[in-house]
Amino acid sequence: MSAPPPALVSTTSLPTPSTPLQRFRERYGWVVAIAVLLIVLLFWRASQLPVFGGFAVRTITAGSLSLALVAVALGVVVITGGFNFAVGSMVVFINCFSAWLMEGQGLVACLLIAVLSIGLAVAVSALMGWISVISGVPDIVVTLAMSFILPGVALLILGGPGGGTSPEFVNLIVGDFSNPLPSLLWLIVPLLLVWFPLSRSRYGKALYAIGSDKQAAFLAGVNVGRTRVLAYAVSGFFCGLAGIVTTAYTASGEPRASIGLGLLLSAVAAVVLGGIALQGGTGGMIGPVLAAFILSLIPALMLGLGIDPNTAETVRGVILIIVVLIGGWLQTRRRVS
Repeated sequence: MSAPPPALVSTTSLPTPSTPLQRFRERYGWVVAIAVLLIVLLFWRASQLPVFGGFAVRTITAGSLSLALVAVALGVVVITGGFNFAVGSMVVFINCFSAWLMEGQGLVACLLIAVLSIGLAVAVSALMGWISVISGVPDIVVTLAMSFILPGVALLILGGPGGGTSPEFVNLIVGDFSNPLPSLLWLIVPLLLVWFPLSRSRYGKALYAIGSDKQAAFLAGVNVGRTRVLAYAVSGFFCGLAGIVTTAYTASGEPRASIGLGLLLSAVAAVVLGGIALQGGTGGMIGPVLAAFILSLIPALMLGLGIDPNTAETVRGVILIIVVLIGGWLQTRRRVS
């Protein structure tokens, strides 16, 4: 009598555990690359100047501060899978509102007006998120409508270029002509006090969850509507701060809608270049901040090369297209593997 055939045993190969270096490369590789690029551009800019001292550094930090904050404001919403078309217009509105009230005021009054202005930005931005959640209208539509309303209100408030602020307030926010420290602090401190604790909290994980898969996040118990409103409130905070920084940097208000549009387009480029996926769910804020400095350096570098700096927008557009192509290619590779 023949023996029965041996039972077939199905085996499943375990995935090869990743090394710490591989995990670091996957999580921070893009940010490290952006940081290296920024360092290279800074050395390049330093080589174009006879003296690269406090004045040159302050010009870079103070000139990039507003865009960096707007990039953070946009990035918070993009992480949730949404898009805020009104970030640039909100900066224009807060700039004009604060410059209108700060004209002729002292330092203490300007600080109180700054707090009021940031609170107003938070409230208006949270209202946009709430309208989108309650009505079911996509946030792109709501924020696009608000992007037309806010510059109009700014024009009603100020009527044209004007307003002002206290010289002490200017020095407190962006520093004097050779002191870059205040402008750096007004970027680093809000990130440390607001974004980084939030991103590691339960609410921060909910932001990423609804950006990755809104339906799955809902089934997991995430309050999607409240989380989206929170994202817009945080976005409003950074927009308000960017508006205050703009007031301090220019010592005036400017209600032109084209300024808001330019900020929006530059912020989109910074967000994409900084590694935040437009589909939502991935990315952090260090990359967009570094990317904002890179984009702000491009006109100065082109001027140093004797090229018309107005063509910097073309260069930014080319960079944006290349980065989107690379990001799409990397995501395709991940799905295939």
